[in-house]
Amino acid sequence: MKETPSSQLSALTAQALQLRSQGRYAVHPIETAFRHHRATTEGLGEAGDRGLDFAEAESHYRTGAQGLRLSEIPQLPQQLRELSRLGAVDRAGRKTLGIWAEVNGRVFDEDAFSLNWQAQGKPGGAEHQVFYDQRTNRWFKRLYHGVNQSTLGDYLVRMRLHAVLFPETAYRLEGFTINAKNKELAPVVSQPHVEVDTGRPLVSKSETDDLMAAMGFAPVQFMHDGVRDDGYFAYLHPVTGVLAHDLHDENVVRLCGTDELAVIDPYISLVRKGSWAAIKLAEVGYPTPPDDSLPV
Repeated sequence: MKETPSSQLSALTAQALQLRSQGRYAVHPIETAFRHHRATTEGLGEAGDRGLDFAEAESHYRTGAQGLRLSEIPQLPQQLRELSRLGAVDRAGRKTLGIWAEVNGRVFDEDAFSLNWQAQGKPGGAEHQVFYDQRTNRWFKRLYHGVNQSTLGDYLVRMRLHAVLFPETAYRLEGFTINAKNKELAPVVSQPHVEVDTGRPLVSKSETDDLMAAMGFAPVQFMHDGVRDDGYFAYLHPVTGVLAHDLHDENVVRLCGTDELAVIDPYISLVRKGSWAAIKLAEVGYPTPPDDSLPV
């Protein structure tokens, strides 16, 4: 009988936790945190996992990343510089995911994406190349650089967490491009356009504090340029260990015609051993939450 994506992901979740219990690296599964936050948003976060399923893509990535010989899988990083050791795991995950994407017709023409991007003046930021599609009223984004030394596995679980935390701006996984020369796999996601009210003042930090507090998050400070401050605009959920940062006044915006705020492009991660988030929080004395329990 063919294994369903959900059962496959469950098996890979158990394998990831087993590897981590042996001190080996695997992206920590988000299933427990995902269920907790989805319950508080009354299921709205499920919208981010429709279409080309982020969870399904994650399962194919994990199949490759966790399929290396044990001796090839690095130990869980304890310092930021050790995150650079994850390259072999990431390459294995990307390779398996890329094969699945090609076999199932999930690969876009890279030149076509680039033409749309270039025609609009090559907009983007530290991670994405971006263009706006007027027909669908959506922003299309291609990942070209993972910040914080993140893997593609980190990126996929981040998109899933965004969907459940901020469903009104949930991303949709459209497919992938594969560079003809270096065979680099890049996910292409899209996000609905939101009308920002530019006639009112920018969103203040105290307003963002209130928004996140209503979701159970508290502000945390990181070391920033050698000083502990609010430069990362970071918020931590004490129950799930989900960290959302980069919530500055360009990523938290006012919607036109309402008093509502929207969160557009935060960086979301799960604070567990071996992650960038855990290492950064440890610098300021925050204890790292234990791994989730192995499924029964």
